Amino acid sequence: MMNRAGLDQLQLGNRFGQLPEALYSPVTPQPLKNPFLVAFSTDAAALIGLDPCQASAQQLSEYFGGHRLLPGSEPLASVYSGHQFGGYTAQLGDGRAALLGDLPGADGQRWELQLKGSGKTPFSRHADGRAALRSVIREYLASEALAALGVPTTRALCIIGSETQIYRESIEFAASMVRLSPSHIRFGHFEYFYYTRQPEQLKQLADFVIEHHYPHCYVSENPYLALYSEVVERTAKLIARWQVLGFCHGVMNTDNMSILGLTLDYGPFGFLNEYQPAYICNRSDEHGRYAYQQQPSVAMWNCVCLAQSLSGLVKKTDLERALNRFEPVYAVAYTEQMKLRLGMDDKTLQDGDLIETFLQLLQQTKADYNDAFLALQQWVIGDPEPITTLLGESEPVADWLQRYRTRIGANAAELMSQYNPRIVLRSYLAQQVIERAEQGDFNDLAQLHAALREPYKAHLEIYSQGSSDSGKNVSLSCSS
Repeated sequence: MMNRAGLDQLQLGNRFGQLPEALYSPVTPQPLKNPFLVAFSTDAAALIGLDPCQASAQQLSEYFGGHRLLPGSEPLASVYSGHQFGGYTAQLGDGRAALLGDLPGADGQRWELQLKGSGKTPFSRHADGRAALRSVIREYLASEALAALGVPTTRALCIIGSETQIYRESIEFAASMVRLSPSHIRFGHFEYFYYTRQPEQLKQLADFVIEHHYPHCYVSENPYLALYSEVVERTAKLIARWQVLGFCHGVMNTDNMSILGLTLDYGPFGFLNEYQPAYICNRSDEHGRYAYQQQPSVAMWNCVCLAQSLSGLVKKTDLERALNRFEPVYAVAYTEQMKLRLGMDDKTLQDGDLIETFLQLLQQTKADYNDAFLALQQWVIGDPEPITTLLGESEPVADWLQRYRTRIGANAAELMSQYNPRIVLRSYLAQQVIERAEQGDFNDLAQLHAALREPYKAHLEIYSQGSSDSGKNVSLSCSS
């Protein structure tokens, strides 16, 4: 077991600094005015061996409010490019984040610490480099909530508030957040070297990723093909998990796609309330490119962009063959996970039609997506009222329930209790705690975070109900 340390004992390394200098620039976090601790995740702290008892609110505020650097920290901001809403943007980058360094974690792997909202960098593109309190609260809650649901994701260590004023839609207060990840490398990093015609640097980047994150790929005939194949499969499984839970990312640009298959960059995300496959959670997405039902195809398209970037290292035919694994990997992962939500653990039958018909019933009746699984669970144990309330008593519903009954076993209810969360981060729940936090009250934030840490347990009714008007699907802006 790893010994826990205090903040002053966290000795950071600078692994990212081994990469070509063209990929990053040294930066200095800009201090926030009168920083103070808003939230702290003990779960995330445990990943890096940080003892909460040795991390005072004052220390956290000083280190992550831009006033002090952790031992060994050499902050930098990286450059990348990417396809945004389908169009290529030549230069993006860490416009409001500084990579503080990395350190060994309790699980044996190294974790990078990135400070979001740290001020201007060479890649800020005329922006102020700051983050609004509401946006870091949403990412903090979302990343910790998805982690508790078993979804691969970056993590959030803490939120630091301040008296620094910034302008978004109106005057707001700036905040910062420490994000943890084994790596923050994106598809866009590879695109940057490809489109700027730096093949040697691109190869160095690929070697770096293989060495530190996919070392088993070295035994393959072509390690770069092995790397791409695994990224494709990880991405397919990630998106399947999103779809099963009803999670919408909102901004699936290639620069927001993790090379490790993690959920990265929480902007205008949302969980489905009313089941609408065409739900768009991003108000800026006028054409619905990143609608809920589009996420699998967009993820595969993003993998095409990554393949193009690796085309100097891998034959086109091999890349195409690896890419063709996306759809079957996604289909198997999605079906298996949906069957578990429905209480079916027999993998010998496909049950695709049974799943699709259930979703059609949800869409026709405008039922709440996650509530429907909980209501069905009640039906399994002998209480028909919740599912009848949601879906009605039509002949199609009765026919489906009859078919469903023949497919479940004696352990159906137990399975459903393990795979159907009783709480998801609905947009109105996040908004409620944001409004209280903006008034200086962080108690609701802490309580909601505590509930999200244990999503399969019963909580206050306010956390699990999605049928009120405030629980309907909403669209958010990119500054959210």
